[in-house]
Amino acid sequence: MNDLDKERQTEGRKAWYAVQTFYCKEEHLGKYLEKKGVNYFIPMRYIEHETLDGKKHRKLTPAVYNLLFIEKEFTEKELLERVKDCTIPFLLVRDRSTRRCYEIPDCEMLEFRAVCDPNYKGTLYVDTVTAEARLGQAVRVIRGPFAGLEGKLTQYKKSYYVVVTLATIGVMLHIPKWYCEKIN
Repeated sequence: MNDLDKERQTEGRKAWYAVQTFYCKEEHLGKYLEKKGVNYFIPMRYIEHETLDGKKHRKLTPAVYNLLFIEKEFTEKELLERVKDCTIPFLLVRDRSTRRCYEIPDCEMLEFRAVCDPNYKGTLYVDTVTAEARLGQAVRVIRGPFAGLEGKLTQYKKSYYVVVTLATIGVMLHIPKWYCEKIN
C-alpha cells in the first residue's frame, strides 16, 4: 500500500493538521485559507490592556503564536497544491519518527477546541515538553463545563490543573480536583 492509498484510507475519518507559521502570521494565513475554502482553527484568548486614559479593553489574540490547525479535507499533496501561491511561510508539523504530517483525530480536536474557549479564565498554554514533564494522575472530569474531558491532573502554584496535550501545544485547565475521577 503506497502513501496515497494510506492517506485516502484515513479520509473516511475526519482529521486535522497542525501548522506552524513564522513572524506571528497565523491570522493572515487563516484569512488566506478561508479564501481558499479550507477550514482552520486558531486557539485564542482575551488579553486586557489599558489605554492612556486608564480604560481597560479586552482584545482577542492568538493564545499561542505561530500555530494553527487545518481541517484535513484533502491529501497532503492536494493541500500543498491548493496553497502553493501563498506568500506567507508555513510548515506542516510532522512526526519526527515517521516524517509524516502529524494528524489529529477529529474527536481530539473537538475536545481541544472546547478546552481553548477564550471565555474560560483558568487556562494556561505551555509547550508539550513542559506539559508532559509534569507529574500527575490520569483523570476524567465528571462535573462542570468540561465533563467528559480526559487528561492528567497536576498541581501548579498550589492549584490543580487538568493537562491536555496536542501536537506541539499543552493546555492546562484550572479545574478543582473534586471535579475529577481517576481512570486506569
